[in-house]
Amino acid sequence: MILGILAVLLVLGLGVVVAAYFVVVRPMLAKRQAERTITSAEPAPANPGLPPTTASPSEVSKPVENEPPPYSPPADALQFVNSKENTSDKLASHHFDFSFYYPNRWEKDSKAGTGDSANFVEVHRQLPPNFPQESMAISWYDSLGSMEADQSSFHSFVESKSSAFAKSIDNYKKVSEGPTKVGAYNGYEFRFEGVSQNAEKGQLKIWGRVVWLPPTDGSKTGATLLMFATSLAPELHAVDDVGEKGELPMLLQSFRFGTK
Repeated sequence: MILGILAVLLVLGLGVVVAAYFVVVRPMLAKRQAERTITSAEPAPANPGLPPTTASPSEVSKPVENEPPPYSPPADALQFVNSKENTSDKLASHHFDFSFYYPNRWEKDSKAGTGDSANFVEVHRQLPPNFPQESMAISWYDSLGSMEADQSSFHSFVESKSSAFAKSIDNYKKVSEGPTKVGAYNGYEFRFEGVSQNAEKGQLKIWGRVVWLPPTDGSKTGATLLMFATSLAPELHAVDDVGEKGELPMLLQSFRFGTK
């Protein structure tokens, strides 16, 4: 009888355990498994400190350096585009692509780009018949391919140009030198001043800037921009006005390397 009772209790205990497994334990295990599946299916954030929808810094596209936006010229502007076909053999070997706009009332020197000229182009603003107000000429220089590489050469460029001007301009004075920008392009410049005696206009103040712009494509030819202005330009009163006032700013703002 005792063995029978024990057998009955054992069967009842096993039944209770089995029932507890199906009613309590199995649903809990199924729920945990489902939670693990959902969690593993979710993508991990690119950066734990950022929301999942925020792109990591490496995914953000970087702007192209020294790439100026398109220039919108005024209605009275003409465009100059440097062409290798229209330059002398001497300049063709140092050719680089560039362009700029200038007012249509300015005059372009027909000798620039030909013969022994060192300039690809030269344009002038002047009073009739030939009294200069503002001008810009563009030439070239041997570059090492970047602003950083050319830094050690700029001061010697300044000294060479400054010495030449001192021999041809009365009361010549170098005013300053240092880094500068032309539009989006980094460069190096020096500024100078002097005087000129004109038979009809009397003594004129002369102000000038020379700017060296390293190439942006890693090539070995940079741009040299030479600007002159005189006191005949009514908007200009000092060397700091050259390229900042008057009509020269259009030329600088529209200058672009390349064929765009």
